[in-house]
Amino acid sequence: MNKLWIALALWLAAANVQATDVDSSAMVEAEATARQLIETVRTEKQEQVRVVASNELEELLQKTLEMEGSYAYNFKDLEGISILQAPNKDFRIFSWQLYVDKNDYQYRGFIQKKDGKVYKLDDKSDEMRGVEFSLLKPEKWYGALYYNMQAFEHEGQACYLLFGLDSYGFFNRRKILEVLYFDESGQPMFGKTVLEMKDGRGQLRQVKRMIMEYSATVSVTLNYNKNLQKVVFDHLVYGSPVKGEMPTNVPDGSYSGMEMTKEGFWRYVDKVYKDDPNNVLINATSYESILEQEKEKPKKKKKDIFGRSK
Repeated sequence: MNKLWIALALWLAAANVQATDVDSSAMVEAEATARQLIETVRTEKQEQVRVVASNELEELLQKTLEMEGSYAYNFKDLEGISILQAPNKDFRIFSWQLYVDKNDYQYRGFIQKKDGKVYKLDDKSDEMRGVEFSLLKPEKWYGALYYNMQAFEHEGQACYLLFGLDSYGFFNRRKILEVLYFDESGQPMFGKTVLEMKDGRGQLRQVKRMIMEYSATVSVTLNYNKNLQKVVFDHLVYGSPVKGEMPTNVPDGSYSGMEMTKEGFWRYVDKVYKDDPNNVLINATSYESILEQEKEKPKKKKKDIFGRSK
């Protein structure tokens, strides 16, 4: 009887190795095809060809990620698609950018969990209002190309800061600070009121996500600094980076940020580094200064139709 059990165990082990080999071959083949498709998405000049390639890539990745054992495959040769894995290895996020035209950038993505569940991310950002305060699901996602992830805890719940780029339009870009967590059913949710930021009027507000919109002619920082243990981002001011163009947001050379409290909130920090007057990039005016200047302006006396003071 023992010999029978040993033989059966050896047969099962051999069958498992063969199945793993088959899965591995399928993964390698799928990765090679995905690599070709994302290259087309990134470099093809014809819009329709790019769109079709992105749709095919989306279908291929969904089928591939839903294959048993696919979570163990690292897709290390799949350049052009951002793949971020959670520090605890419980899930990973795939995201990529589709350039449609100069004023239309769209994003595609998936969340793959270690338990085998796969969630397709549908970019609905063009339809959204009140983005900073919206709780979103995978089927209504604020699309972005994610470039970093930082885990944290809020009231005992595992949460993740996601840092993303939205190329947005010809004149302006956006960077996104998103909050991801999983609800009681295990479904991913986007947006949690744990971020503190200053709005356009200089008022502190609690938001679910932070959107930084800025001129396409400049570079803007938004990331987690491990040494400082803070989220660090460029302080934006309202100015004209290009002569003759409409004013927009640009960095002034100083940095603001957020630091986490013991309760798991990210509290706004006005100045992360000491200001260096020699490092100011442009001559622009902040929203706060504009408001102060408006307060200081003398009020004009009202006059009648003959020019006399009322």
